[in-house]
Order: sequence, then structure tokens, then C-alpha cells
Amino acid sequence: MAKRHDWELIEREYRTGRFSLAQLEARHGVNRSNISRRAKKYGWTKDLSGRVRERTQEKITRVSLPPEAQAAMAEQDDAIIEFAANENAAVVKGHRTTLERWRGITNRYAEILEGQVAKDTITVETKDGPTEVDVSLDYVGKCLGFGTQALERVVKLERQNYGLDLKEGDDKAPEAELTDTELEARIAKLTQQVGGEQ
Repeated sequence: MAKRHDWELIEREYRTGRFSLAQLEARHGVNRSNISRRAKKYGWTKDLSGRVRERTQEKITRVSLPPEAQAAMAEQDDAIIEFAANENAAVVKGHRTTLERWRGITNRYAEILEGQVAKDTITVETKDGPTEVDVSLDYVGKCLGFGTQALERVVKLERQNYGLDLKEGDDKAPEAELTDTELEARIAKLTQQVGGEQ
């Protein structure tokens, strides 16, 4: 029976950049060419060595500090995380408020169109003043197109904002990887698109 290798461990050690292929071969009993092929096949990169050094230095620095200083640094990290979380929550709350406004606009638009279709007339401005004219099918079609397009965008933004479109197994919304600036720019762009077609 073939020997099973712990490829997850081999990948982790490979990616740290701490071990050469020869060292990995000696540690795990896997031929270095097999490790190299697998690394290429699955896109393993040794890009973590700088981060490992940085984190190691941070740990060494913290350990060498007196206990009071270590506790203060931990509290400082917690405070930074809490501050960032509060900032992010405020941004999302603002986005949700804006989305509620756009939802209201699309609802009012639908109500106006419903009233016009029910009356079978619309009021238009002419050189002689406001005039009632029959509602044309073309007008209703265009209004439905604009209205449903606006609603579709609002619903999409709401679903993204509330994290409803997560794929099974995901624990974060796709937007969670964006910076606040990127997220704000994306929402502003989508909001402008919805507003520009009203």
C-alpha cells in the first residue's frame, strides 16, 4: 500500500519559505520533483516568508516586553479592531439608509405608474398647459422597463449589503474583501446608475 503524505502540511511548510525542496523531501519522504510539480499545479507560492519574519519579529518583541506592556499592546490591538469595526458598521448603516430611500423611490414610481394605468390617462405639459392624454402602450412598456431595472438594482444592492448572496461554504460576502474606499465607490456607482435612469 502506498504511503500517504500530509500534503496540507507540506504546502504550509513550502509556503513559509523556510524550507528548500531538499529539506521538505527529507522531512516528509516525498521526492522533491513531486513537491515541485504539485506546487506548480496548485499555484503554491513562497510569498509568505516576509510575513512570517514580520510576525516572528512581533512575537519576539512582545515577549521581551514587561507583562504590563504586553497587556497594553493587546488592548491597543483590541481598540484598533473595535474602532475599525465601528467605522465599518457606520458605513454599512449609511448604505442601508440610502438603499431604503431608493426602495421608497422605486415604490413611489410604481404607484404613480399604477395610477396612470388605472386612469388610462396621463397628464402632460403642452404649450397650452397641462393636458390629459391616453396612456400609450409604448409609454407603459418604457416605464415598466425603467422601474424594474431600478428595482432590480436596489434589490441587488440590498442583497449584497445584507450578505444574502453568500455561496454555500462562504463565510463572507464578496464585498468583504473590498476596502471601505472601494466599497463606497462601488455603492456610489451603482446608486448613480439607479438614480440616473429614473
